[in-house]
Amino acid sequence: MVDLLSNALGQMLGELLGEPIEAAFDRRALGRALDKAVRAAERRFADEYRAHDAELVDALVHQTRFADLPSVRAALRALITRPFHDTSAPIAVLRQSFDDVLPARTDRARVDAAVAAFLGYLGHEVLYIPQLRELYALVFQKTAADTSRQLAARADALALQLAQLLAAPPATALLAPAAPPERRRPWHNLPQRSYARFVGRQAELQQLQRLLLPHPRSRHFVVTLDGIGGVGKSALALELAHSYSDTYAQLPPDERFEAIVWVSAKRTLLTASGIQQRQPTFGTLHDLYREIATVLDQTAILQAEPAARRGLIERALAAQRTLLIVDNLETVDDDELLSFLRELPDPTKAIVTTRHRIDIAYALRLSGMPEADARALMQVEAARKHVALPPEAESDLYRRTGGLPLAIVWSIGLMSLGYGIDSVLRRLGSGQSDIARFCFSESVARIRHRDAYRLLLALALFEQRVDRALLGVVAGFSDDVIGRDDGLAELLQLSLINQKGERFFLLPLTQRYVLDELAARPAIERELRERWIEALAQIARQYGGVLWHYPDRRRLKQVGQHMLALATWAQREDKPAVLLQFVPALLIYFDMLGYWSEMHALALDGLEYARLTGDLPSVMLIESRLCWLMGVQGKYDQAEGYIADALKIARAGADSAWICYLELRYAQHMRNGGSLDQAAEHSRQALEQLAGIAEPQRSYARASIEHELGKIARQRADWPTAHAHFLAAWQIFGDENDPALNLEGAWGVLSNLGLVAQQQGDHEAAAQMYQQSLEICREIGGKGALTNLLVRLALLEQQRGNPAGARAHAEEALEWATRLGMIWEQRQAAQVLEALGPAAA
Repeated sequence: MVDLLSNALGQMLGELLGEPIEAAFDRRALGRALDKAVRAAERRFADEYRAHDAELVDALVHQTRFADLPSVRAALRALITRPFHDTSAPIAVLRQSFDDVLPARTDRARVDAAVAAFLGYLGHEVLYIPQLRELYALVFQKTAADTSRQLAARADALALQLAQLLAAPPATALLAPAAPPERRRPWHNLPQRSYARFVGRQAELQQLQRLLLPHPRSRHFVVTLDGIGGVGKSALALELAHSYSDTYAQLPPDERFEAIVWVSAKRTLLTASGIQQRQPTFGTLHDLYREIATVLDQTAILQAEPAARRGLIERALAAQRTLLIVDNLETVDDDELLSFLRELPDPTKAIVTTRHRIDIAYALRLSGMPEADARALMQVEAARKHVALPPEAESDLYRRTGGLPLAIVWSIGLMSLGYGIDSVLRRLGSGQSDIARFCFSESVARIRHRDAYRLLLALALFEQRVDRALLGVVAGFSDDVIGRDDGLAELLQLSLINQKGERFFLLPLTQRYVLDELAARPAIERELRERWIEALAQIARQYGGVLWHYPDRRRLKQVGQHMLALATWAQREDKPAVLLQFVPALLIYFDMLGYWSEMHALALDGLEYARLTGDLPSVMLIESRLCWLMGVQGKYDQAEGYIADALKIARAGADSAWICYLELRYAQHMRNGGSLDQAAEHSRQALEQLAGIAEPQRSYARASIEHELGKIARQRADWPTAHAHFLAAWQIFGDENDPALNLEGAWGVLSNLGLVAQQQGDHEAAAQMYQQSLEICREIGGKGALTNLLVRLALLEQQRGNPAGARAHAEEALEWATRLGMIWEQRQAAQVLEALGPAAA
């Protein structure tokens, strides 16, 4: 039958087309294809439909060969001659023939289902024969130019001749074909890897493998990889899929995936040559069905009614462990697809990559690579593209890209085209570069007229992580907490921002892109920067002026980095009045970090600005801080000049608070220089100014003077007097009812009380007080105070016969004292280490 059909088909189609088609029509090849198609339909019906009705399948298979049935030949004729017409006629013919073969069966529903299934298999196998598909295309081109009457006449002639052919008895009985070679597991349609070697993300790979374990070892069926564009979501998913394919034989049977289906809705690609358009492989749920059916070799499902396809697909997936990978879901707008993913049948698992976080699954967010992995990626790409990349360039590239894999690959790709390293780094610093537009333009466009956009612009002003409260104030959401949090949630969903705990931040590339957006909107930029300055200035003011009550430094520790960025901007934009608002707080912040060189440079810049603008309070405060810094570094002459000038200004202004404060700083300077009598005299003059200071500042001023008088007595080794002064200060600074206000003063006094106890032989009490002070000092103290305390601890442990403890404290003290240039502390720590001798091997 097949030989006759193929010969006639070539002749009839040639007549229909009105031209010879011998060159395009190989009858022998078509005959083989038709034979293979009919036999394949038989096998698939016998194998696959058995799960639905094994009894009926066995009866049909053993009764006859389908190819010999007149109804099959009639159905085949209809499918070939009218491939896109209604299939009700061949179904009716097949049903009658099945009734003839199975006369005892009266269950019409079972027969109808079998008819539909076999026709689906037959139609799929025949209609997808390559030669026929090419011929049908030619037919359609031809018939488009013919009239409907001519087409009908030719089609009727073709149908008549085919009917005569198929009505003839088969010339010979056809033997069952040999079984085709079994497909290698897992069945898949994975694209090739686009990278030479997969670098990094090992923790994420292991986590994904745990999430994809079979139920009940893992109860997660859908996992989303979300993150900003270019962060490596697709590469991670592809590497995971290939690892399952490559190690199939080595995996435990229950952990294998028998099939892996990959679909991608990616529409653009970024190369060194620019952004290129790409044809996505799917955009709807039907496209996903098509890929699943193709990979599972059950394309007959696609012939079913649309309403029935989902059930058929779900049954096909349930038959084996399958991994679905849906790439770039954010570009697909199909609610049915999300519904399908939410209700995947066991044991199917799915990985979804998306820039936009969705709530259907376990979410794994990707961010920039750690520096070590990013450098490894740079080295792999540089070697592959023959680019010389020195270590310092790697550091610059990491800072500019934030460890974004695509940005790294793109940058090295540009270098391979001849661009210099500096040129590439400048491109990375441009918010309008190809990489920035590829990663952010579509997402930002979605929110440009929403509250989330204003939050994004405000966040770009912060170079480090910022808490939601401060960000909300700058963005204008002080009184709208709900609006603020909704906007942040939207930005997180779009992967435009990152979150660490309760703090938010942008990757360097994102920040550069958003800053360009901000610069293009000057009115909004002016508004946001004014609120940015004022919000941080409110915090900075607590650390300026005359400080008697030692405000808690915890808040300064949190926002100091933002103040530093703002001060840098103010210097760059030549805004000295703005800068001076932050200098006092930043001097304390630099001390907390141990950045004394930076502290000195900022103080000098601030002093210059203050003198130029006539800001005398800033001059006095900065000079008092410079006096302290120069004094502990042994530069007493410079220190003397600063404090004398500041006190002169204060006396000229007749401000009791400033005079009292600076007299006390003068006393401290004299004590550090060994002039104890002069130190006591300046302390007495500070006491005389108390009458001009209002409460509660007067009490804090008195406590500060008592503390200094105790230090002078300490230097004289007058321990009872020192103890009395320290206790007087402790009564105020150690107030447990107001610990946040007096914490810094409290640990300073406590440390000195510990020193008195040490000198009086109460080592246990001294150790306890030192330890309390050390805990607080490490958290919020300055590094100068920490170094001094470590020296005291080293001396105490030496006296207690604890050489290991003494050495540990002395070594840390010497390291800090050397870094900060603290003369006395260096000498004391070195003496302890010398007395202890070499460390044991």
